[in-house]
Amino acid sequence: MPHLNDEATPIARLIGPDGKSMVGLVSVWETSELAILWLNSRKTAAFVDAKIGSKMLAKAKSTTPEELFAFLGRLQTLAK
Repeated sequence: MPHLNDEATPIARLIGPDGKSMVGLVSVWETSELAILWLNSRKTAAFVDAKIGSKMLAKAKSTTPEELFAFLGRLQTLAK
């Protein structure tokens, strides 16, 4: 049986409306599932920095909850 890591790998930052503050991290698990670690739950995310690649998104679609996938998709369109 293969060993899975118990840690996800950060791949992008969630940036707040001020364009500077990091409010969360987007991470990917070995299963390709995307997850968010919120660093400041009182602030909202305005965009993702850096954009998540289309290949990674395609792999993540089947393992990531629909609401989270849609949320990240909306933020991707706002990425700088």
